[in-house]
Amino acid sequence: MELVLCSILSYFLAVLVDAKRGEIRIDHYENYWQYQDIQKALENKDRKSWMFYRSYSENTPGSPHSCVYANVKKKKTKKNFYRFEQGYTFSKKNQNQTQTQKLLAIPFKRESLYTHKRREKDNAMNVTKAKGGRSGRLYRLVYSDYSKCDILRVLDRNSGYACELYLHDNAVDNGVPERCKRMYGNACGKDEEHYTQQVYYPWCKKKIEGPIETTSAGTTQEEVTTTTTLPPGC
Repeated sequence: MELVLCSILSYFLAVLVDAKRGEIRIDHYENYWQYQDIQKALENKDRKSWMFYRSYSENTPGSPHSCVYANVKKKKTKKNFYRFEQGYTFSKKNQNQTQTQKLLAIPFKRESLYTHKRREKDNAMNVTKAKGGRSGRLYRLVYSDYSKCDILRVLDRNSGYACELYLHDNAVDNGVPERCKRMYGNACGKDEEHYTQQVYYPWCKKKIEGPIETTSAGTTQEEVTTTTTLPPGC
């Protein structure tokens, strides 16, 4: 009897946890496709965006990454990729350092699991260090308002449930727009702090843009890694 009760309790706990995790089907349903044109998101006139929060963590040993940004260059005619710079801040020996790296975002279509209809617009991208590179990180655009906010899903982390929320440079200091916040909660998880791990802080622009010690990345994309502006998750 005790074993049965434990099994029932475990089941209900699992249901409760799963209910908060977020609904991944939002990425696939046709009524959301209008918000998932990744090239339109990458073409935002405000070329720089900041990761505001995410549902996982990245660290340089002993120091969490903060102030992650992506600065996307305009795509050249007839090219199938975007160049962008990614940067993030971490602490080393009590000194703040900014790591930067040049990356490529290569858009592509990732078709829906729930309909036979084919997408007309790219909704995903491979972020890599070199054209044709296979060691990049895959992202799917969950939602973009094509103005202030972009939500990306990191397909190779947390069984495809990991998310990143970006705000463009002209909007980041005003916080997350309400609609974007609701969409993130529904798609990526809510009601628990680990779903919204803070990455951007009020001092980030000053640290990134000011005269602090900088190292150029020869390592990984924030650990290979986003923005929608899109770009990677350092």
